Amino acid sequence: MPKPRALHIFIVAEQFRFASKLATLIPLIGVNNSAFAFASDQRLQTASTVCSAFSLELYLKCIIRMECKFYGREHDLSKLFALIGRRNRKKIKDYWFDHSERVRTYIERTYKDDGEPVPNVDFDFVLSASKDAFVEMRYIYEQIVEGARLVILEKHPEWENARQTSPLPETSLP
Repeated sequence: MPKPRALHIFIVAEQFRFASKLATLIPLIGVNNSAFAFASDQRLQTASTVCSAFSLELYLKCIIRMECKFYGREHDLSKLFALIGRRNRKKIKDYWFDHSERVRTYIERTYKDDGEPVPNVDFDFVLSASKDAFVEMRYIYEQIVEGARLVILEKHPEWENARQTSPLPETSLP
């Protein structure tokens, strides 16, 4: 099976990133748009988190492919991150640190509110905290996702507007 091209991985990662962002906007869109009224009472945090986590996995795989490495069938975010070259890991960590105040505050507050000991909320904690991310740490991947995306766009700025070719009108959903 041929290895996927980094650009193709990036395009799909972008789709899941946008889906994550759109999922959080559905309640707002539904209030003012009759086409989305059916979803105006929906809170789609779990869907948003899953799409965001998957986009992160794909962004990490894209960076690995850009570095001409192989990631096999790996899905563990920590293991994928470890496969990335040192410079790109540092860029992603630096981005996270510069933009993570909201995430750190949220996690610390959540632990305090639950009467639990507050962990050291650093990059490694956030990257490894996937088991209970849906319940305890909404938006946990957000800043890592953006950092990984920026590493890719720094090398390939022309990819920012790359889109998958639509199969329409040959195929359509009923």
